[in-house]
Amino acid sequence: MQTIHTKITGILLAGGMSQRMGVEKGQLRIGNALLYQYPLRVLEQLCDEVLISTCQNKLFHVKHRSICDEVKDIGPLGGIYSCLKQSANELNLVLSYDMPLVNEKLFRLLISLAKDYDVVLPAMQEQRPEPLCGLYRKSVTGIMEEIIGQHNYAVHRILPQCKSKIVPITEEMECWHPDLFLNINSQEDLSRIPAGFGITFDEK
Repeated sequence: MQTIHTKITGILLAGGMSQRMGVEKGQLRIGNALLYQYPLRVLEQLCDEVLISTCQNKLFHVKHRSICDEVKDIGPLGGIYSCLKQSANELNLVLSYDMPLVNEKLFRLLISLAKDYDVVLPAMQEQRPEPLCGLYRKSVTGIMEEIIGQHNYAVHRILPQCKSKIVPITEEMECWHPDLFLNINSQEDLSRIPAGFGITFDEK
């Protein structure tokens, strides 16, 4: 279903500790599939290459390459940075494995803005971007190295230092869903998944 002419790498961030869930949350089932399979499917639909940001590759039964963080214990920045360095492409879609409601239409919107920016992030609330769901150019790894060297590991700190765009997501957009950026971090979050939500997957 690849209709985008520019080659793109997808980065699935799967390095969280799942402390609040008490189990590896990527292995939770939602409908007829595992949690991580939903965001992975979105990336597979749009990307020529997919990288899995994890040091526990045995948990994910996929054909894609796993990338362990070069710099340990610095949160999502470490995963994004390490995967960008290994990416075969300049444009990269980043998505956390615990965000099952993000859809392909959102990323097509971000891709349409990629020409003029280094980082394009969506935001449900003004000036509150979603750094774990966005488009990053491989070239921002230099800025990330500087931030890591300063021991400042918040991903959003790269935004003032590059050409970045925050895209407000509003109800009239095709990608809209009130819980579009829902993170599954607790049993309560699971209860917010819409009834009947699911896609047909092969059993793993």
